[in-house]
Amino acid sequence: MLATTTWQMRQAMGQRFKLSISDADPDSNRQLNEHEEKLFFNEHPDQLATIPKTEKEGELYQPVSFGDETIWYPRPFVFVVQPLANHPQIEKRDEISRAICLYDNAGEHFLPGGESSISPATQHLTISRGLLFLFDPTQHARFREACKGDSQDPQIQGTGRSHRQDQILHEAANRIRTHAGLAQQQKYSKPLIIIITKMDAWAPTLWPEWKDIKDPIKDSRQQLAGLDTALIEEVSDKVREIMAKLAPEFVNAAEGFADRVTYIPVSALGRGPEEDPNSGMLGVRPSEVNPIWAEVPLLYMLSQTSTGLIPSLVRRPKEQ
Repeated sequence: MLATTTWQMRQAMGQRFKLSISDADPDSNRQLNEHEEKLFFNEHPDQLATIPKTEKEGELYQPVSFGDETIWYPRPFVFVVQPLANHPQIEKRDEISRAICLYDNAGEHFLPGGESSISPATQHLTISRGLLFLFDPTQHARFREACKGDSQDPQIQGTGRSHRQDQILHEAANRIRTHAGLAQQQKYSKPLIIIITKMDAWAPTLWPEWKDIKDPIKDSRQQLAGLDTALIEEVSDKVREIMAKLAPEFVNAAEGFADRVTYIPVSALGRGPEEDPNSGMLGVRPSEVNPIWAEVPLLYMLSQTSTGLIPSLVRRPKEQ
């Protein structure tokens, strides 16, 4: 998901928003760049490729020594965004430019014992400008059961593992409240975006209109695109109805924690994976990857948190 998001962002930023997006630190972004290359610059596009899940340790962490103690801090993916020469507000370059830091946390970080004094994996959430939480319907029993009759996706038809994703969100909320000194009844005031992944697997059954979903990035006469935030919020309302029916415990967790919750459906691959007969792992052929709305959650987050960077489209009232 993150690799397709950043790849799609690289395309949209330059072509439509007249912004350049580059790696602030190529070494810190190396793993993410490798994943992008595996999906979009693969020398064997017709062979199955796999991308590992986010881990609790490894390259995404930086050891820092304090005397005899070593602390493992999470390493962010850092990007610099700034206007190109043909941006209509290039004279406001310093005001518009931003550094974007993305942290990728595994769900296991929010299990008991997932964070310790020597591995403060989630403390950055307290100072983040917003949160993106991935909800995987193929790891939810009621979603899988609802889709089994129509879907051939191995993630739906297989035995699969179900996880209490609401408990992960509850634990994230508790840690944020603890680190920020918030009372238990006090709501999180920054945007919380719930990304409902693998839309290609569940939407054909639960949301037939998904094939007609429109591009929320709209070009304008000023040659600078705008983000149709009203469309995104309309889609959010529709997806929330599905979530409230099949995963009400998760909706309660999200809306009990944050004031502003937006539900955005995404397909990182645009199709279901295949099982590798040799390894038994699920993979995808890069030539068939066709992301749907993969860049939308991050663009929407930036439009809500960074004034002047991603303009919102203003809808004109229809003439009577």
